[in-house]
Amino acid sequence: MTPYTNSRELSLDGAPVIVREMTVLQVREWLASATAERPLDLVGDGLFPACALADLPRMTDLTPERIDSLRPSQLEQVIAACKELNPHFFAMTERLSRALQCRA
Repeated sequence: MTPYTNSRELSLDGAPVIVREMTVLQVREWLASATAERPLDLVGDGLFPACALADLPRMTDLTPERIDSLRPSQLEQVIAACKELNPHFFAMTERLSRALQCRA
């Protein structure tokens, strides 16, 4: 059993990954960090259309090192679970993306 009230455990090649629903505070912290200056990461930001790899540690127990060791097909499973547990977050990021595109 996982220690979070709304979480799920996945198994990737026999190794557990905990995926959890973010709190409102965690979403606020994500938004603050998303607007901060950071180096461009083409793979991390572009490999998956709906989720940057840097966002996964906020929704899972994955470390950046472990993320780098996973295959894209495994990360797809993790992102699917993240979307299921965080639909409001992903809907918000989609709305923000559309709003930014309209301003450009």
